Amino acid sequence: MDLSVLVQLSELAYVLKNARAAEALARSGRVDAEEQIAALVPTEDIGQKTITLSDGTKITVKRGLNYKANLEQIQDYYFDLPDKHSPVKMKTIRELDTVGYEWIKQNDPESFAYISNFVTVTPKKVAVLLVVK
Repeated sequence: MDLSVLVQLSELAYVLKNARAAEALARSGRVDAEEQIAALVPTEDIGQKTITLSDGTKITVKRGLNYKANLEQIQDYYFDLPDKHSPVKMKTIRELDTVGYEWIKQNDPESFAYISNFVTVTPKKVAVLLVVK
């Protein structure tokens, strides 16, 4: 390979390495700021709240939940109970119908007590949206 190309590659590799380090530092600072903002703006587990600052800057904090479920176990439970609505959507890819799951949580405690054994619910990463005027 030509020496000038090797020199260029060496210089570009150095620039890339430094850019990645700066990017990692910036990401860490952004995540830290988002976590501090989220701690100052309380919301429910699911929902969002927008605060408008005196300079017109808007900060929106949004929280949600992630669901991980053993769909096979839940579907087996509902297979024997045709009069109940299963929160498992049948698609090419099976996934938990989170709206249906939450409905069952509110309206069918007996079923929820069983199927909740196969679902893990964790908080989503809190989203912070900043709109600067």
